[in-house]
This record gives sequence, C-alpha cells and structure tokens, in this order.
Amino acid sequence: MASVFLNRFQIEKPQNCIAQDDLLNWIIKCHQLAESKKAHSDLIDPDLIEKLFRRYGVKSSQISQRYLESDDILSQDFEKNIIYKVTDQKNSGADITERSLFFSEKAYAVFKKFYDVTQKMSRPNHIIHVTCTGYISPSAAQKIVTEPNWNQSTDITHAYHMGCYAAMPAVRLAKSLVMAESVQLPGFTTDIVHTEMCGLHMNPMAQSPEQMIVQTLFADGHVKYTASSEKNASSKNLKVIALLEKVVPDSQQDMSWIPAPWGMQMNLSRDVPDKIKTELKIFSRELFSKAGLTYEAALKSVFAIHPGGPKIIESVQETLELKNEQVLESKKILFERGNMSSATLPHVWNEILNNDYPAGTKIVSYAFGPGLTLFGSVFEVC
Repeated sequence: MASVFLNRFQIEKPQNCIAQDDLLNWIIKCHQLAESKKAHSDLIDPDLIEKLFRRYGVKSSQISQRYLESDDILSQDFEKNIIYKVTDQKNSGADITERSLFFSEKAYAVFKKFYDVTQKMSRPNHIIHVTCTGYISPSAAQKIVTEPNWNQSTDITHAYHMGCYAAMPAVRLAKSLVMAESVQLPGFTTDIVHTEMCGLHMNPMAQSPEQMIVQTLFADGHVKYTASSEKNASSKNLKVIALLEKVVPDSQQDMSWIPAPWGMQMNLSRDVPDKIKTELKIFSRELFSKAGLTYEAALKSVFAIHPGGPKIIESVQETLELKNEQVLESKKILFERGNMSSATLPHVWNEILNNDYPAGTKIVSYAFGPGLTLFGSVFEVC
C-alpha cells in the first residue's frame, strides 16, 4: 500500500501578540464596560467581575501570550473598536455578520501569505481549508485559486465546524485523496490550510466561570502543510500510519460550538478531562493495534496532545503515565500560543519536526472536540 507523508509546514503568526496578563486586563475592562451598559438594574459589581476573571481565567504561568488578528485588543477606547465595540446601543460587540466579514478579509490575507500570487509557480492539486471560526462563501481558498497567476486547476474542499480536533479528519481526507489520485497522477499533492480566529468570538456579556476560561484560553493561529505520496527531500516528514475516531456516548452536552447572534458560542464542561481519562486507555489500545504497535511500545513514543487546556494535557499524561519530555512540545505550544482550535495540533507537529527526532520515531497524537469526539493518530518521523 502506498504511503502518505506530511511535510512543508509553514506558520503565519497573526498580527498582534499580547501578554496574557495584559490581555486579561483588557478583557476585564471590556466586560466591566459592557455590564455597565445593561438596560436594567441587575448589574454585576465591576470588582466582582475582576475577581471572578482572576480566579477562573487561565493564568500567565500556563499561557504566556496569545496572538490575535483584531487590533481591538490594543485599544481601551471601546466605543471606537471594530469587533469589540461596546456602546449603549450594543454592549455585546459586533454581530455575527460583521465578525464573519472580518474573518473573510483576514483569512484571504493569510492565504496570500501562504501562496505567492505575484508570479506563476507550481500549485497544489487540492486544498483542504480547515476552520471553525468563520464561514463565508466563496471562501479564501476559492478566491486564491482564481488569482490570475494561479496557473493550474486546484480543487477545494472545506473541512469546517469540527472544532479543535479538525486537523486529523483533514489529514484523513488528504490521505485518501493522495492515495486515490496518485495512481493516475504521480506527484499529486494536497495542501491543508488552517485559518483559525477564535479571538473573534468573545462575548463581553458572558460572565460564567466556563466563559471566563474560554475567553482566556483561545487564540488565533494559521498554518499550512502538504500531504504527498513522496517524501520531501529537503526536510523531515511525518508518515501517516494510523487514524482513529470515536464519539463518546452521553457526552453531547459537554462541548459544543453553536452560532449565536453575536458570534460563535463555545460551551465547555468541567467534566471533559474526566471523560477523556475514562475513555483514553481503551481508545489508545485500539489506535495502537491499528498502527501495528504493542501498547507498551507505543507508550515510548513522542505525544502530540491538542492542548485544549492545561488540564487536558495533564489528564492524558497522568492516564498514560507519560514522562514530561514526551509531552514537551504540546505544553510549549500551549504556553507560547494558547489554544488555536484546529491549528494547534499542526503547530505541535511542526515543533516536533523542528526538534529533529531521529527517523523512525513514532508520534502519537490526540485531539478532542464537540461530540465529545476523541481522535487519535500515529505518525512516524522519516
């Protein structure tokens, strides 16, 4: 059976980087102002808002900084902001249409950084666009292939609204495309492009502990990589060995991502880490068996864990009794970038490749998302 390899990772950082402590202060002020604009008298005390955010928000010891596309985070003049414009008439910020249009503009700009359209050059045969933070049709992927200097036919597939685990379904799809098309078209490639802007979807009127965690955890991130039937000779590759997905029974209420008038509403239960721990060993045994590995051998791998939050990585590490060095890259990306939804795991994969592990090293990946969905993969450095 033909093999499929992931390679040519490219990261484009969003334009604004802000320290976690500074961003927390900005979020607190935004919420305090929005609360003061409420029409009725049932107001939450501004000091209580700050106290609760500092209690429940993700600390700078866990995430040092986050990157965001919106310039609003640099402004204290909330009435003049674009996305987080807080006024007497609208205290929850821009509506979902305005946020979607902002996403569309920024996503296309990101695609133009990934693909030089000022001159003709070799292009991928297929692009899979992955996101859960903005949907406009035509998409940025569709727009880029209509540029005058895009000198070949490229098909587009949208892998949308799967949340944090979407990188692995995208890899599954890319693997199938490459294996099917390479028979007739040697050299066939599929690019996977993630444009995630979680920072667009804060609601200044949502002040539950759950939302305080969400708003201090998620960030923006963009990454592109290629799936091919041939190894890239100029860099290390990840050979796709096995992929496995499971939707956990009786867990629909634990994680959701739902369109709302102001943006996308994230619901995240405190039970998620425990439910992952309950399912993980059985799930892992099935994944490792599919990859042709014994359980004991697989546990010596490097682990790429989608950092849904500090407790997620800790839960996986504790359940599988992993050493700190086995989850080093996952913790590093969470600390330096926050949770970038589907773009996070590819950042971890890129970090692993940059750390120059020897050929043959197995990489076990886990990601978790709405469903509650568990998705796992086994790759090999080559």
